[in-house]
Amino acid sequence: MTQPTDGTSPRQHPNTRPAKAVATLAVGAAVLALAGCGGPVSGSANTPANPPAPVNLAYVDTKATTDAAAGVKKAVETVFSYDSTQAAAVAQNEQQYLTGTARTDFDKTFQQVKTTPVQTQTQVLDSGVLDLTPTSAKVLTIAGQQSTGQNGQKNSATAIMLLTATSAGGHWQLSQIEVSPKAAAEPASGLVGTPAATRDAVLAAARKAAVVLLTVDAKNADAVFDSYESVAADPLLSQFRDTRAHTVDGMKQSGAKASLDPQSVAALTSLSADGTKAEVLLGGIVNTQQQGGEQQRQIPAKLTMVKQGPAWKVSGITTVAPGS
Repeated sequence: MTQPTDGTSPRQHPNTRPAKAVATLAVGAAVLALAGCGGPVSGSANTPANPPAPVNLAYVDTKATTDAAAGVKKAVETVFSYDSTQAAAVAQNEQQYLTGTARTDFDKTFQQVKTTPVQTQTQVLDSGVLDLTPTSAKVLTIAGQQSTGQNGQKNSATAIMLLTATSAGGHWQLSQIEVSPKAAAEPASGLVGTPAATRDAVLAAARKAAVVLLTVDAKNADAVFDSYESVAADPLLSQFRDTRAHTVDGMKQSGAKASLDPQSVAALTSLSADGTKAEVLLGGIVNTQQQGGEQQRQIPAKLTMVKQGPAWKVSGITTVAPGS
């Protein structure tokens, strides 16, 4: 999020609805929205006594992963929450939290807005560490920004960003910011029976499942819904079965077709100590086709993953947005 953008999205509020009802509504809403019917770890017993250290420490070194995520969150919320009339304060935050191309890009953007009074407030809605070393990190981040301009005009937006950061003097600096990122999947560690292997396996399964769950094809609605069920576990599987008739009918009536860009970025946000549960953040870039033509949409989502036998399946999926 390198500049204030247009859009509308409410502030995030605690959700007091029953969990099952919320999940059911979220599933139905996500599928129907794509169809155009809604508004725009631990190692196993076979682990070697001294396995080689993984290059990527994300969710292997739990404390380092948590610290990196928190440090990047601090950098984003500090730098991108500003009063454009307070140039000295903006410059101080920029010097502390930005470096490299991230700083260059921010300078260019701020030059455009500093002559017009604007106040921005940015909040990290969710994030997942994709890659981690002792001195660097790549963090998938979903951020919401609200801005107030002249005459009290308000705007809000949500952005998907892939942030590259470096550790510097006890805090993290952003060195590169990619908005609406696309990237090939990170190579697997190859360290069988280790936490790194579990991380890689669940992430690969989540990416494949996301391609299935964010597919819409009005001409093949029944087959598409069958594929939804094939990657789901309870409670999501039961919710799919309960809403099948309604969702399939809506998909057929929409005439829509949609598919997830296979290079949409995904990253873990959590991994249980026993290696059987995880959450994965998806920066979904979805291509849709309807009667009005083709368009590309951003759908940031979180997938809850559970291990069933040797396979990982999706037990829940929700969109990530202020107020969700």
